[in-house]
Amino acid sequence: MKIKKITLFALCFIIGTIWVNKANAQKPALTINPDSYVSASNEEWGQLMWNFKLFNQPLDEFTNFDEPNESGLAANRFIDNYAAYFISAEQYHKFPAWTEAIQPVLDRVNMKLLQKFLWQYWNEESAGITKFQPNMDRTFPSTADPVGFANIMYSGHLLFQMNLYQSLYRDMKWDKPGSVVLKWDDYTQFVYDNRKIQELIAIQFLSNPVPGVECERNAVFSACNQFPLNGMKLYDEMHGTRYFAAVAPLYKKWFEDVFVDPQTYNIAWFYLIKQKIVFSEKTPYYGNKSDSMEKTLVKKGVDFVSAGNDGAVGTFMHAWNPELIEKIYPALKKKVLSVDANGLAKLHQDVFIQDASFSYFTCLVAEMGDEPTKQLLIRTMDSIYQGVWLDGTFHYAYNENAPVLSVGSPDAAKKPGTVIKPACCEAPMKKMQSPQSDVSNQVIGLARALPKNGMWMMVNKPFDDLHFTEPALGGVDVQHVMLKRAIYDRTQKALIVSTFSNKTGVETTIKVIKLDPAKTYNLFINKEFHKEVKGMTEYDIKIDSKKSYDIVVVEII
Repeated sequence: MKIKKITLFALCFIIGTIWVNKANAQKPALTINPDSYVSASNEEWGQLMWNFKLFNQPLDEFTNFDEPNESGLAANRFIDNYAAYFISAEQYHKFPAWTEAIQPVLDRVNMKLLQKFLWQYWNEESAGITKFQPNMDRTFPSTADPVGFANIMYSGHLLFQMNLYQSLYRDMKWDKPGSVVLKWDDYTQFVYDNRKIQELIAIQFLSNPVPGVECERNAVFSACNQFPLNGMKLYDEMHGTRYFAAVAPLYKKWFEDVFVDPQTYNIAWFYLIKQKIVFSEKTPYYGNKSDSMEKTLVKKGVDFVSAGNDGAVGTFMHAWNPELIEKIYPALKKKVLSVDANGLAKLHQDVFIQDASFSYFTCLVAEMGDEPTKQLLIRTMDSIYQGVWLDGTFHYAYNENAPVLSVGSPDAAKKPGTVIKPACCEAPMKKMQSPQSDVSNQVIGLARALPKNGMWMMVNKPFDDLHFTEPALGGVDVQHVMLKRAIYDRTQKALIVSTFSNKTGVETTIKVIKLDPAKTYNLFINKEFHKEVKGMTEYDIKIDSKKSYDIVVVEII
């Protein structure tokens, strides 16, 4: 009897083992590694949420746009411009399968650029900045219209931003006649649309004395002319036109002949049309009576090498002229970058872009795919600038009391920044080695967001028609859920979604949307098979946002 019980037990054990093994054998296994896909960092997500806060305020309000005026490189409009590029990069690279919250914010970024507060400066500056004129006078007629002629530092960004938005979402709102309205007052407004702005800018490239468009009157800046070219390239790809093809070859040859130093590969700042001279590291002159002062500065040891300008030009030119930028990048890096005794990055002192030289050059490093240097620069910026977490948002606080470099006093920038208490938080700011603008805050975000060839891909490989039909993520409560990635991999037929843990999180749901009800999908949560989904267009997934998740939805082929 005892032998029979043992035999029966063994038989049951064998049958059970066979049943478990059979069940396990039938259970789908995940063959996709979520961490093999690009992802946002915690700080990136925080900076994205900061922009949600910044741009979801009323269009005519500019709280936390803290730049003192609209003149120079730290102007409020540039906060808008670089916010657009940062948000677009996050959408394209990190969250291409999640648009529900990003699209309306990016739309508001563009609409905010149309607010008079960000373009009224041109009414005065259109008459000309005296330092750029041969006789240092203002000889041009003033105009309030910021788009009609010159001012590529406004119209070029507007063009690129509109076409980035349309390429990301296929919402062709800016193609509609009269869609761009710039209202000066109740009696005066300037009305354009995407096509009209394309034509105005292209005509200037082709008919100006040189194949470039002025930022300031008489001055063609190297950085500003990259944005309209990228805007044209995207427009042509979406509309079958040839604006870029007509303009780019002429500008490319002129730029390489005039702006790039053949020995050092440094990129010149600007070209003065009337004087027919380029302002560069070797020729830092305006061709007027101020040249004597510039020569005195040079004798005192002040130079005009600019990591900031090299970074700003290189990042966006790489999108349409990658061969040149990849050729000169090693020389630019060697010229301006070193490592100090603490293992932090040092950049050559920049006379013009003092507070943003780190951020702009880091963008170029990121675009080149130089990941170790990118991380070194980000680590250095985090040690210099005050990163502030506030209600789930992250930004680098503006230090209005930090010292500003005077070109007449090279040692001025060596003084430590003043410790102040930001209005947003209780903790005092760290001492900073250079002033930190809100423009630079956005550029740092862009540097974090860009993978190798990041800007090039956005301009040359915009989303195709199929992209807008593929499975995606929706129903995300951004107050509690912190996303790391949301990507649909067409080759694997898989949606990959990852989240960070959020200490203030709650139990909530996210949705998988755009499912094909005729197809069957396997759902994996944290590498474990969870459920087979079929006959549905949407599926809700319950999550505890205090935990981190890797969620993969794979089509069964």
